Amino acid sequence: MLDFPRSTAFNKRIPKQKFYEKLSVSSGLEQQFVKEIDSIYWKNKLSPETLNVSSGENVTEIEVFEIALKEQSISKNIIEAIDREISYHIVFVLKYKDLGQIWISFKEVNKSREGKFKVDSYYKSDWLKFDDLSLEIEGLNLDNIYESFMMQVADGKLQLWNSSDIKEAVINAKELEKLQRYIKKLETKVKNERQYNRQVRLMNELRKVKAKLEDEIK
Repeated sequence: MLDFPRSTAFNKRIPKQKFYEKLSVSSGLEQQFVKEIDSIYWKNKLSPETLNVSSGENVTEIEVFEIALKEQSISKNIIEAIDREISYHIVFVLKYKDLGQIWISFKEVNKSREGKFKVDSYYKSDWLKFDDLSLEIEGLNLDNIYESFMMQVADGKLQLWNSSDIKEAVINAKELEKLQRYIKKLETKVKNERQYNRQVRLMNELRKVKAKLEDEIK
């Protein structure tokens, strides 16, 4: 269980109907809310008023939502709908029986839709014992704290170098995932190809892509 300072505790149950009323939810998505979610609690509010930290340039407040599930899964579009419409950064803590999982996104202000956010990528932890879930509050402002949360949840999938910021790390991670998917596709083609000349060409391409991947992760 996340052990944040008492000063951040909010512990307010939010009826699912509130989301239907406030968010741009289709009838199909509303049915998913009903089918998949048992309850939603607004557990914590991390802000300059509740923590001894400064506001960030991009992150002015971090909300922690605990979502109790009816099954051990949730449709990504449910998380996205909440994330896009609420004008704060959110840590989603999913709970199913005694298990838990954390979801967090890289999100930016949507310049074409005032007051809305553009969600780019999601990172999530493994399913663990709920009481074993943890996030350390690290940083002197909310930008730093949220970026640290992302790094902790991503667990190695995001890499920050001296000259990079979190947005660049997200872009690099997406490129690595793209290369890894392409490698798997080429490996399958090499395995299934029966014509020798084509197999050689595929193997040459595979070596080039693997070399590029190695360069990217150095």
